[in-house]
Amino acid sequence: MVRLRHALPCVSILLAASGCEMLEAKPPPPQVIDVRITSDPGVPLAGAALTFDGKEVAKTDAAGLGQVKLEGVEGETFDISVVCPEGHRSPAKPLQITLRRLAGDKRPEYQAQCPPTLRSVVVAVRAENGLGLPVVYLGREVARTDASGAAHVHLRLRADEPFELTLRTDDAGGERLRPQNPTASFVVKDHDEVFTFDQRFDQLARPRTYAAPKPKGPVRIP
Repeated sequence: MVRLRHALPCVSILLAASGCEMLEAKPPPPQVIDVRITSDPGVPLAGAALTFDGKEVAKTDAAGLGQVKLEGVEGETFDISVVCPEGHRSPAKPLQITLRRLAGDKRPEYQAQCPPTLRSVVVAVRAENGLGLPVVYLGREVARTDASGAAHVHLRLRADEPFELTLRTDDAGGERLRPQNPTASFVVKDHDEVFTFDQRFDQLARPRTYAAPKPKGPVRIP
């Protein structure tokens, strides 16, 4: 009995030590987060860098997908910045990614957009009675109306940038058109767009010229 009484504390100590080891929480494995980057809705963008604390941790592939591995506990939040490739605007704020374990093999996915710095703008010009007129942008001819008075102008401009086009009538043959040198104003939106420039011209009638009557001379009598 004595031996048993002496042995019991030793067994209790061993069991307590083993229980403490079992109660120690093992750190969860890193969680993989999908980050999908587009230039425009539905248009994937490759080459966008994902950074954490100023260091690049991933880069998007041809499908616009980048994968970030994060270590932390459930509910912990990380700021992941998106650095867009040249020719695209980076988001002003980082993505706030919260660690949340999803059921099965599903991975959390976050999205961000890197819109193009320049937008493609097409202006369809229709000039009624205005044939062969130069279309001018910043003092430079960029198109000329055809025999039907139509022309198309293609420009690459920044979003929110205003611009003007002028139908120049001060060339030879356009001086009798009214109005003279009409201008249309536009503002580029944050997407590619087609604008129209419709202008109707009236043409002044040519001034009439009167021939002076020939002076009558003496009439010869036979």
